[in-house]
Amino acid sequence: MPDTLQSTQSMLSAVERQLDLVDAALVDGDAVRLGVACADIRIASLAFAGALESALSAEAFDREFRTRIEAVARRLSMQRTGLAQRNVVVERALASLIKPRASATYVMPGSPAASAMAH
Repeated sequence: MPDTLQSTQSMLSAVERQLDLVDAALVDGDAVRLGVACADIRIASLAFAGALESALSAEAFDREFRTRIEAVARRLSMQRTGLAQRNVVVERALASLIKPRASATYVMPGSPAASAMAH
């Protein structure tokens, strides 16, 4: 059990390091580094979640460890919200620079819908 606890704590530390890398990439606005960091945090988070499921119940962890897990969950949630908001800003900026392409619509030539599309 101490072996499993040690490896689980190591995995949590890896997730925390990846969170720091995602934060740094967000602050710097480095899209390439952000993409790599997001992929890496996904891998680290899945490994950690798998270890939690297969190794120990949450009650086996001390309060400090559970507090770290809760902090990671909050940070992940904040990053997800921040990324969603940034995505909206980028999409709006692109839409203001590049006129969005009209969606493909099939209408009968000469119909009122075709006339409306022409205007």
